[in-house]
Amino acid sequence: MKKTVAVLLLAACATAPKWQKEGATEQGVAADVKLCEVQAPVAPRIQGTQGMPSGIGGERKAAFNTMAEREGDRMQKDEKFVAECMRGKGYSEK
Repeated sequence: MKKTVAVLLLAACATAPKWQKEGATEQGVAADVKLCEVQAPVAPRIQGTQGMPSGIGGERKAAFNTMAEREGDRMQKDEKFVAECMRGKGYSEK
């Protein structure tokens, strides 16, 4: 569980990359980022537990851990998609 919490905290605290492209305005960059975010494939949310319950809290603890891991994976995939989309538009990270 400590690993899961650490991943979520790290993801929450991470700042979004700053994108730059010659001649791009701040509003243009924001619009392109939003467009890339909207185009990101949306994976369906999976309900229920996956894996075996363990320790105090049993099934609820296992459900929280697997949910947190799935959400962490979703966030990483979304960030990767947006980064690839922005690079495809000619941007680079600052």
